Amino acid sequence: MENKKIIRVADYLPKPGGEDNGCDFALPMADKLLFALFGGMPDYSNPKFEELWQEIHNAESESGIRYCLERSVDIIGDDGEPVDGWRDIAVMLKAIELGIIELADKSDD
Repeated sequence: MENKKIIRVADYLPKPGGEDNGCDFALPMADKLLFALFGGMPDYSNPKFEELWQEIHNAESESGIRYCLERSVDIIGDDGEPVDGWRDIAVMLKAIELGIIELADKSDD
């Protein structure tokens, strides 16, 4: 059996009163999460991103949650519910998969 590393999104949620990973403190929590995971957010002014959003939004929640998990990203929070902004996470994963964007290489840091 293949040993696959799972990214648990809840581990990337900014802690109240804690470090914000260089994000603007005024940003909503879901946006801070996207910056922590991807270093950016979906650009919904781009029709390709808007199309991905519609695809995720129109699909059953379970299929979007399963999609993220199949890509090794667990979007379920400590409360057993998907984290705020989970659809944006799915959009970013689809954009990476389709080659619309590339995941930043942090190995050079």
